Amino acid sequence: MSDRITCSFCGRPFTEEEGRTQCANCAVLGSGGCRKVRCPHCGYESPLPPRLPGLIARLWRRLINR
Repeated sequence: MSDRITCSFCGRPFTEEEGRTQCANCAVLGSGGCRKVRCPHCGYESPLPPRLPGLIARLWRRLINR
């Protein structure tokens, strides 16, 4: 299950995969990518959220639910 990203412009949620699909024609993609996603709803481009806080939250939920 992939985490949902909320667009900071329109406020609608989308997955990282949906955001990367919107950037498929970007020239930067061939050089390793730019670590940004584009909202499929409004087209606003923003950086990916950091992964560490999400990872810590998932680990914490697993520990609590044992």
